[in-house]
Amino acid sequence: MPGYVTEPFTPQEQRVERGARLIVTDGCSSCHLHAAAGVAPSFQSFAGHRVTLVDGRHVLVDERFLREGLLRPRAAEIRGYDPGPMLAALARLHLARHPEDVAALSAFIEQIGPEAE
Repeated sequence: MPGYVTEPFTPQEQRVERGARLIVTDGCSSCHLHAAAGVAPSFQSFAGHRVTLVDGRHVLVDERFLREGLLRPRAAEIRGYDPGPMLAALARLHLARHPEDVAALSAFIEQIGPEAE
């Protein structure tokens, strides 16, 4: 633990930190932190905003949406983005077998986004 940290991380802080590590090690950052147009939404402007899904629904990107999208990505395809890379990445990660990773990823993504409207 860095010297400037005077107290242990809370469970939520530990979850967010784990999510940050997963974002890098699982390769999510290559598309989502430095988002190129049409590839994937940037995490910095994702959580707390409304998006339009391919079926026309408008939804708020919150922790519930993030968790569902990680577990059932076909049900949460966002209009304007090719779902192929995300579907392939999630299939490789087998997140349904790792609920703690889903919680960590969604906690991190929500943490770096703006507050919900």
